[in-house]
Amino acid sequence: MDIEPTNQQVAAEVGIEEEEVERYRRESLLLGDGSWLVHFAYEMPKELRHRFTGSFTAIVKADLPDEDVREYGEHGKHFSLP
Repeated sequence: MDIEPTNQQVAAEVGIEEEEVERYRRESLLLGDGSWLVHFAYEMPKELRHRFTGSFTAIVKADLPDEDVREYGEHGKHFSLP
């Protein structure tokens, strides 16, 4: 995903309301694998940060193309194709 995720997408990934993402979201950085590292404000309440990868960051993962899903499976585990 080379387009920055919307607040709605971030909210779904992190498990908080879209309005909370709008209020506390600061910066988003594209990672090498196509995922986005999303930074949030320091004043964000602790109870909203329960699914974060770091203190004030969350990763919004890139979607795998269909051929990658077949090769790696639904949960990213590699298996051999016939």
